[in-house]
Amino acid sequence: MITPLSKTALHDLLNKPILFDANIFMVGIQDRISDKNCSFENMKQLYIKPLFESFTDIYIHEEVYKELDDESKCFVDSYVGKNVTIVKENGLYGKDPKYTTIFNNISKHELVNYKRGNSKDRGEVYSLAYAAYHNMNYFCSKEIMVDNVARELDDLKDIDIITFDIILLQAYAYYAQKQDNSYSKGLKSLYKKYCSDVIKRHGLPNTLGGYIKACQDYL
Repeated sequence: MITPLSKTALHDLLNKPILFDANIFMVGIQDRISDKNCSFENMKQLYIKPLFESFTDIYIHEEVYKELDDESKCFVDSYVGKNVTIVKENGLYGKDPKYTTIFNNISKHELVNYKRGNSKDRGEVYSLAYAAYHNMNYFCSKEIMVDNVARELDDLKDIDIITFDIILLQAYAYYAQKQDNSYSKGLKSLYKKYCSDVIKRHGLPNTLGGYIKACQDYL
């Protein structure tokens, strides 16, 4: 089983700087109209609120913030100035050689092929460049492309990609601490439906229950 928690336990991870990307808010968005369980309100209760209540030092790039819908922005705004900071590129591109090189290496990767000014993958590229430049070791994403690119680029070798399985693990731990098991069924469903890609890539257990047992040493 591949997991960055083998290097940094979950309880320590919560107190380290972490950069959230837009995919945190977009899980199930394609099913939001047809399935009430995929509504923003339900996802917020299942895992988004536990995330924002658990991590102490959250960063969101302004290019990611721009991608969010009004509900997500309103939610983020309620944490800004508390444990959330919106960050910017601050004119580094083209002026700072280190940042410019990092940005270009990410954007030119064959899995990215990003051209500055385009909207597709904009948030991911800017966020990864920010994380690498500022030595922010934890970038939070469900995105397969980001996970794979980070493994292949030396610029990102010190950045651990926190995939959706760990997000659900923290949500489970959050509610377990409160002795509230009313969200267990929903979390199990999310793991089964939206972690299938990372389960295959990282060799994770097929069920949330099995995953939680396998992670006992990493909590």
